[in-house]
Amino acid sequence: MPYDARMKISSLRVHGAWAVAAVGAFAVGSLRDGPGDGGARGSGDTARTSARGESAGGLADAAAERRLANRRDRDSLNAPTGGRIAALFGSVTAAGAGVQALAEQALRDPNPITRRLAFSRLLEALTPENAGEIREQLVALGANGAEWNDFHYSWGALAGIEAFDHAAASDEEDLAATLTGWAAARPAEALALLDNLPEHLQGQRDKLAESIVAGLADTDRSMATELVLRLAAEGNGRAANLIEIVAGETLRAEGPEAAARWSSALPDGPLKASAMNRVADQYARKNPQEAALWVQTFAAQDYAAGAVARVSGQWVARDPEAAVGWLETLPGGNGQNAGFSTAFGDWEDRDPVAAGQYLMAMQRSPQRDAAISGFSSGYAWQNPQVAIEWANDISDPALRQQTLTRAGQAYFRRDPESARAWLESSNLPPEAQQQVLNPRR
Repeated sequence: MPYDARMKISSLRVHGAWAVAAVGAFAVGSLRDGPGDGGARGSGDTARTSARGESAGGLADAAAERRLANRRDRDSLNAPTGGRIAALFGSVTAAGAGVQALAEQALRDPNPITRRLAFSRLLEALTPENAGEIREQLVALGANGAEWNDFHYSWGALAGIEAFDHAAASDEEDLAATLTGWAAARPAEALALLDNLPEHLQGQRDKLAESIVAGLADTDRSMATELVLRLAAEGNGRAANLIEIVAGETLRAEGPEAAARWSSALPDGPLKASAMNRVADQYARKNPQEAALWVQTFAAQDYAAGAVARVSGQWVARDPEAAVGWLETLPGGNGQNAGFSTAFGDWEDRDPVAAGQYLMAMQRSPQRDAAISGFSSGYAWQNPQVAIEWANDISDPALRQQTLTRAGQAYFRRDPESARAWLESSNLPPEAQQQVLNPRR
């Protein structure tokens, strides 16, 4: 973003205004549809049948022609050879040809679409009896990770404990996908296994629980949620990650509105925070205004701070002033502060002049401090000296030191010699100076 900006800022107060010497402007052209298939169709059957002067016989002929074309399309799509794709790339091997022929086409055919269709047919042919044979073919032909997981998910769903025992004794990474498929198809059995794990698998209980949650989320998200809440009460350290699995599947299957309702009903606390964070990001991508209306009902709660930040970050990319205006209506607290920090951290990247002018008009407050912190941390990668001056205008001592440290780290990566000279007069404590000189990668 090429431009020059000059500011005069005292150690505790920003004076003056931004001066912009040059601003890069990009013209966005609009693409206009040219004549294509639709235009061609306009001169064909549709045009003829819509003509006012067309005779009854002409209409009947056109209708008959369309019916014939539709029948040809259906016959092509339903043809045993695979329809239009088969005509282009070759037909998919019939299930009756045997496991080896199907597996070879599924993994060796040069066309990726044909491989996928053949692999789907291979899975359709899978039974508890032939699973071992198919697995041997996949090993011999070098199945990739996605194919390997899909096969074991299907085997676990079909064979349950038999597939699980085989995967548990295998040297390959089979167990997670197998258990996920088992949990999706037979949740009661998979849950019973989790509660009665063999001794040699006790050390893997948390990892196995994650596979079961993933399987339950595929078919019964209420049961998956109950399991995560139970595991959290038992002290499972990955419970926050597990609830995000359920959140992600709820988003995929039901959309952000339903996912928002689901997360809102969770008990207050860290799990709800993780779920809301996951939902808020995607909800705000789709409709930031609706997402804002949802999340603002929780904005006073600490667990919602991340969700407020995610909504503000998505919204500011579309309409910065509307997003910041919404943040100003929220109750004071961690959520509002997190939102201001995220919003100005994104706004400075798009229009630092406008963001800086807004900051200068704000009254001193925790919200302004948070906004400056976000602005400074982001702007440090463009102009660390100006970012440091902004950071010095933060009233809260702890936040000021934290922000100066981050800006100093960006400064040091960009210009180590100048950054060292600045550190000597920065008044940062020794531990903060060490963080500047040894930035975490």
